[in-house]
Amino acid sequence: MKFRLDAVLFCVVIFILTVVAFILVRVGTLIIVFLSMLAYLVIPFYVYDFLVGPLMDKLSRRKILLLTFSVMGIAVVFTQSVWVIVTPKWSFSVTTDKSTYELGENVQITVSLENLGFIPHSFTSSISGPIVVSVSLYESQVWYSPFHWNKTEFIIHPNQSLKRTFTWNQSNIHFPEEKIKPGTYLIEAFIPSANWKGGRSQLLLHAWKCINITAT
Repeated sequence: MKFRLDAVLFCVVIFILTVVAFILVRVGTLIIVFLSMLAYLVIPFYVYDFLVGPLMDKLSRRKILLLTFSVMGIAVVFTQSVWVIVTPKWSFSVTTDKSTYELGENVQITVSLENLGFIPHSFTSSISGPIVVSVSLYESQVWYSPFHWNKTEFIIHPNQSLKRTFTWNQSNIHFPEEKIKPGTYLIEAFIPSANWKGGRSQLLLHAWKCINITAT
């Protein structure tokens, strides 16, 4: 009976250590990973003294190694499977009804966010939209979609999408008296984080496409 308890405890410890190591490597910073590696150089000695020693009364070294690597393999497969399931997988895209427009023609913009994961996923944005669209010419913004500051949480279920449509009437939002010129315009769509202050580093998702505006 004691042997079985020792074997189960050994398997549980190896399983937990493998799972923790997997998570640290995936999400830990460089310093955390380094410190964890130092800790994992010491932990095996304690595992050997308190768990492996009692097992060696009935199991050979070869069987203990086989048991160890078997449990580690199961732990890696289990953790990887859970990781794939719980990790958000988004498809974020921006499209227009045409690729080329004449001067003065309305530009219809559609932005779509789809959950390609296996479970519902959520995010919190600092605006209630939660999507903002920006139109630029040669890195100079000429238009952006109106938005309202209101921290909001959104939940999207698997294989479902959140869509927003926008219409740019080829006006210059900053200088209304100036007319839009022919050229290649960059359309960007993004979802800001909950703490967004206007910087690109605080964007949750970002997508873009180019359109041409020609003179009639």
